[in-house]
Amino acid sequence: MHDELLLWCSERGAGSLDAFRDAYAWLEKRQLENTAPDWRIALYNLQVLGHAEVDWEARTWSVTPPVLTTMPNSGGHALLVGQRPLWLMQRLARLHEEPNANVAALAQSVVPIPPLRQADGPSVRMLTMADPEDCRALCEALGIAFEDRAADQLALRLPRFQEMLSERGTQRGPGGIEPQKMSEGGEGDIWRDVEGHGEPPLHGAYRYQRYNTHRHIYWIGMSGFIADKRTVMYAELARTERWVLRYNALRQELYAPKRMQLPHLHARAAILRSGLLPQLATLNPQTGPQQPILEHKGYVKYVNIDEPFARQVAESLYQKLQLVP
Repeated sequence: MHDELLLWCSERGAGSLDAFRDAYAWLEKRQLENTAPDWRIALYNLQVLGHAEVDWEARTWSVTPPVLTTMPNSGGHALLVGQRPLWLMQRLARLHEEPNANVAALAQSVVPIPPLRQADGPSVRMLTMADPEDCRALCEALGIAFEDRAADQLALRLPRFQEMLSERGTQRGPGGIEPQKMSEGGEGDIWRDVEGHGEPPLHGAYRYQRYNTHRHIYWIGMSGFIADKRTVMYAELARTERWVLRYNALRQELYAPKRMQLPHLHARAAILRSGLLPQLATLNPQTGPQQPILEHKGYVKYVNIDEPFARQVAESLYQKLQLVP
């Protein structure tokens, strides 16, 4: 279903969230088992995988251009990100039959591999390559972009809170109805009801009910910065000095709480290291009187993450990376 959804997005190019929701519902009805996630989750997954850009406030989406990018520590694999129009997928599947002699020659060293299916997102599409320059030459012949280690390039350019919180402007006065504030810990729902109308001056992460959805605002005194949920949450984590990111150097895996997953650009950078959506995971640290057992499957993990990359992601969010065995 998700491969068909990405094909529809690739051929459509752009549209409204309503159009995406309708297309998703039509595809969902064809499923033998109703195991598909909510359409918003499906669209968000396309966003963090690098296939689409989404403006949730304006309620629009657009597909990103196709790009082949190399991945560190992958044994010579390149990842296809972005638009997957039918013509491109057909040409990649038949490189040896290309009438263009240059492309046919490159098919000896740049070879598509079978799709790697994953739940809740389109299949991972990769090519093996003997030399990155051959991959670059193939992209030039096909008219698509090539980027060496796009994940690492993005990690170097990850925005800080000052940029993320100012992108959508500021709020004066209440942001909606039924105000809630992000709690500083505890079990259950991390959003707690507050008294009053949630009017400034305030400090911390708040959410409000607005048009059958939530608007998230990070308040600093009289100024409320409108942002996505995860940006607001990590701003609050930084303010309260709660260090939630974990890293396993042996497995080269980065962990974030499943209720506090990375903001979308940070998640995209981590995902581009493998092309895989984060998966639910549990941590099993050595336990002792000063080290309690962590929540069962309370984390998601990002794979093929070396320590310098993990630290770049953590530092951009003002997190102190916690190492686990």
